Amino acid sequence: MLFTASALSITGLVAVPIVDPCRATALASHHSGGERYYGNDARDGRDGADGRDGRHGTSRTLRLPNDSPIQLDLSGEAGEEGRDGEDAEWQRCVRQPRHTRYDLQAADGGNGGDGGIGGDGGDGGTLTVYYADPADLRQVYVNAIAGNGGDGGRGGNGTRGCHCDDDSWRVEICEDGSCTEEHYECDDGDDGYDGRDGHDGAAGKIGRLVAINQLDPLPAESPSTAMAVSTLANQTISLSRNLWRTQAGARGLLAPGSIIADDYQLYADHIERQFKLDWQAPQDASRISDNLAVSLLPSGEVDVQFPEDYWLLGSRMDQDELTTYRVDGMVPVSQVTQLAMGRVAGRSRTFEVNVIDQAQLSDELETEFHIRYSTSRDGGGRDEGTRTRYTVQHEGPVPSDLVVRDHNRFTLALGRLPIRSQLMSGGTQVKVELIATRRYGENSKQQTLTWTGRL
Repeated sequence: MLFTASALSITGLVAVPIVDPCRATALASHHSGGERYYGNDARDGRDGADGRDGRHGTSRTLRLPNDSPIQLDLSGEAGEEGRDGEDAEWQRCVRQPRHTRYDLQAADGGNGGDGGIGGDGGDGGTLTVYYADPADLRQVYVNAIAGNGGDGGRGGNGTRGCHCDDDSWRVEICEDGSCTEEHYECDDGDDGYDGRDGHDGAAGKIGRLVAINQLDPLPAESPSTAMAVSTLANQTISLSRNLWRTQAGARGLLAPGSIIADDYQLYADHIERQFKLDWQAPQDASRISDNLAVSLLPSGEVDVQFPEDYWLLGSRMDQDELTTYRVDGMVPVSQVTQLAMGRVAGRSRTFEVNVIDQAQLSDELETEFHIRYSTSRDGGGRDEGTRTRYTVQHEGPVPSDLVVRDHNRFTLALGRLPIRSQLMSGGTQVKVELIATRRYGENSKQQTLTWTGRL
């Protein structure tokens, strides 16, 4: 191989000849510029598996008295421990390349795997006891302890990154008697992180006692229902509920040493009521498929939740065991704000606008209007090429005597508002903002309509 008289030398080292200039360009484009990694990054450790949740304790139902003492294990199972995260692979650092004409980056260390989450402990089971004599409960020993949560796994250890043998070096390039010096650096690899410890599982809940001071089975209950308005209209349905009281002292009722929550549920009573939906609204109930929800509350009151997509007019009557809800009107909320600007005509004292109710509900709804009337001094020109400038000249309610309704069309005589006539004269650029408030019983909703133009 032929060499030129030019030489490449490393500062402080012996000069090394470079290759023929005809091949130097290709060599330089392959080896010079940018940062290069050397070596392989260490493999991260795998995460530890989560622990399995503990099994819940068995629930039991008893009827007392019994021939012999009873011992029950209704305990919840402990959660399983989370597995430890795996340590990262130990780094195998390779020898740093020497005298390169590019920066170097040493290989990174690996991250340790995260520890697995501990499993949750199982709940203790529920003990339901039917009895005639409270003294019979003393023959029942129960262990309804909750299972502990499993410990979280430990995070794995991270490993250190590789270190450079030389942090920096210089390369002197000489050609045709002219020499330049290039500076290069090597960055150490990053150390890996230790994995996170998994958190411990939650402890389960201790089991509870349900005490029923009778031997007969409890009556069936139907405390709530949801039915389409079309189905429920003019129908009567029955509701029922078993009532319970929360008492303290469960451990004192059972055999000594029993492990169970001290608060328990004691059967108190059974109540029944009927509900009727008396449909007197002009709207056709058969077209309303939305559900109406009816619930019998522990207080004995019947709670009625009508569909949120409708406004309702009606009244309620409670008599003996029957609750009747009379519906006098029902309108879809989505149709309340379907007003639109209609014809705009006149000027000065004859200026008026029309508003059209596209849903045709104006016979059922109360409608009021609030106005913000503005004019443009620049005659409709653009402000910095973006928008017309308006000045508010009048704002307030539109009196009811200036609003004429013809079925679903409103005519607002705005020219009779206390606004100077020159502000409504021909050629004036105006903006009319109408805020319509529509009411139906205790419900209300607003809609804003805007018209801009030249009178």
